[in-house]
Amino acid sequence: MKRSFLILFFLAVSNLALAQFTITGKVLNAADNKPLENATVFLNKTNYGAKTDQQGNFTISNVPPGHYELVVSMMSFKVYNVALAVKADTKVPTVIMEEKSTSLNEVKITVAKKVESKYMEMFKRELLGTSKFGRQCHILNPKVIQLNFDPKENKLTAYTSDFMVIENKALGYRLKYLLEDFERNEKTELISYVGYVLFETMEGNEQQRQEWNENRLEAYTGSLQHFLRSVLGNNINKEGESGFVVATDTRSPNMSRLADTLIKEKIRLYSGKYSKIDKDSLFFWTSMFQQPRYIEVVDTTKLIAKEIAQLTDQNGLYALRINNDINYIKKWIYIKVPGKKGSISFTCDTCEFKNSLYVTYIKNIPARLGNGYKMPSPRFKESFTPSPELDKMASLISIYDGHVLFDWNGVVVNPMSLKVERYWATQRLGDLLPIDYMPTTESYAK
Repeated sequence: MKRSFLILFFLAVSNLALAQFTITGKVLNAADNKPLENATVFLNKTNYGAKTDQQGNFTISNVPPGHYELVVSMMSFKVYNVALAVKADTKVPTVIMEEKSTSLNEVKITVAKKVESKYMEMFKRELLGTSKFGRQCHILNPKVIQLNFDPKENKLTAYTSDFMVIENKALGYRLKYLLEDFERNEKTELISYVGYVLFETMEGNEQQRQEWNENRLEAYTGSLQHFLRSVLGNNINKEGESGFVVATDTRSPNMSRLADTLIKEKIRLYSGKYSKIDKDSLFFWTSMFQQPRYIEVVDTTKLIAKEIAQLTDQNGLYALRINNDINYIKKWIYIKVPGKKGSISFTCDTCEFKNSLYVTYIKNIPARLGNGYKMPSPRFKESFTPSPELDKMASLISIYDGHVLFDWNGVVVNPMSLKVERYWATQRLGDLLPIDYMPTTESYAK
């Protein structure tokens, strides 16, 4: 399928991408100030890396300009990482590596305690993902994975003692992944993991390389990086084209839904009881649990690029913008609520609300979202609900604190300030591409 907007972006940044620089530096042991040989030095989420020599020196060549995270790793030492902006040949200040100190308790947990295989499968599922690309990933050295399950907290945690090697046969990459921390918590219903990855391109025949290129383009299309690049290329909300639809999503707490802790407590209380009163009570609390946590609407106004991003005073960085001044729920008289027939009347002038960016990728961007533009009333009657096609790859972006900053390459430099939900939140290591990935002109024409 032809993707003309990708070609425009590729041409716009080609001069930047073609420039290549060298990163040099030295790694020392903090204990004796002597050089560390054979330490792995790499740029996180790229295929640019090197090993230190006998003098502790390293050289990483052919690096495109951009904002990176430099990572230094060596067995028995703490991982060193630092943000790095590459605009020319760069010499990194001397890296001082500190040895790890492992407590007796940590040794007991990870060595003496065996973890059931079902938890290993759960770990792999959550880390690699269940997409068609994630299912084709294989961990070649699972012995480096240190797992622990706490039955009291119902929490699975993990880290790796060395690089975990993951072979992604769908995308043609071998990932060396250093997992610092992984947690799957059933109580909070949250999954989090922190790690560093170095890509290696796999060798293959012509047919395999063609399949990998097609799969990589599929993984890239509709991704967060693709979206940020499209914003900078002013290639969003283009009627009749394949691309991104971007609008504003407003959420307000559903005041008729009680706290999760109370709902779950009541469900446990009435489960397994068979009197009519108990069954009615169980039905009530189960229905309460199924209610949405938020009253939510997607505004019908399609945003333009300059409303979403602006150039900052930091060289080469852009700030993501979300307008939190307008409560779009007030635009509608009736609100459609998922799981309920019809719609409800919702008015709450004092309720808190939060706006996010509603972002989705579709093949044919419509001229308008919903039918709201045809109504003469200053308040439209019934809220707009995205179609299944719109919602298929829909994500929500919100900002925790301050600003979300990203560079020309679509790389977010302060990811802890960014929250993504829905489609992008389901992406795992199996869908990951190097941050300097650029679709080839051969891929565009397909």
